[in-house]
Amino acid sequence: MSTGTHLPGLGVLIGYDGSPDGERALAWGARAAAEAKAPLYLAMAIPAGALGRHAHAAEVREGARALLEQAGDRSRVAHPHLTVETSLVEGPAADVLLEASRRAELIVLGTRGHGGFAGLLLGSVSLRVCAHTSCPVVVVPEAADHVDTASVVVGVADHSDTPAVEFAVERARRIGGRVVPVHVWTLAMAGYFPGVVAPLLGDPLDMAATHDHLLAEILDPIRAQAPDVTIEAIVTTGTPAYALIGVAAHADLLVVAAHRAHGPFPMRLGPTTHAVLHHASCPVAVVPIPAAAP
Repeated sequence: MSTGTHLPGLGVLIGYDGSPDGERALAWGARAAAEAKAPLYLAMAIPAGALGRHAHAAEVREGARALLEQAGDRSRVAHPHLTVETSLVEGPAADVLLEASRRAELIVLGTRGHGGFAGLLLGSVSLRVCAHTSCPVVVVPEAADHVDTASVVVGVADHSDTPAVEFAVERARRIGGRVVPVHVWTLAMAGYFPGVVAPLLGDPLDMAATHDHLLAEILDPIRAQAPDVTIEAIVTTGTPAYALIGVAAHADLLVVAAHRAHGPFPMRLGPTTHAVLHHASCPVAVVPIPAAAP
């Protein structure tokens, strides 16, 4: 096992802390690494400042090292052909994972560390990694234990979401499942006045046809490149987050794009991404999308 702040080239990176959520992330990530024939890397972060004041710092380090090694051993037993490496690093968990993400293909996290080993992975850590990482992140919730279909749902707003769709297709190919792109649009109205029905700004059938055409433009090239993967699109009206959460209730994975805008807070996640991370019952993949030029 290596220690320090410099991590080697990575495949699937697991942010592990020994909590129940960390165990779910470990199981999902080890399986994903085996399916992709990629190496698995388990990283555990220990807050350096806290250890400096800890009367039993050496014992804490040894306990963390043992916990991490046991997790690696379980992964090797579950997936005998999987290459597994571990790293115990002193520093803030989010910083450790973000540094490692520069060399990882995928990061897998639990939603939070409920009293796990020193509470190393909290909800704020998962959110920060999703907002800033340079590679895709999968967050595995407690409800993911009940996933029972091999479908991958992906939110598609426009052409910029193509990388998220491609990620979903690759995941579906590996699990022998189908991809369900979901495009949600809203009826344009003249305004809202209490007690008054405002007129629509256009014909609903024409609006629907426009959105059907948009989704076809996005998906047709991907279908041509992945004829072995079933892609069954859904176009609907409503709120994107609620629609995605509903369609993905029993899916293997829900994929959303992380659009990062220019400005004073360039790495914030949008409201749809926040909502699905907090409320989806299946694992959620957040795929970074390059920011548009200002």
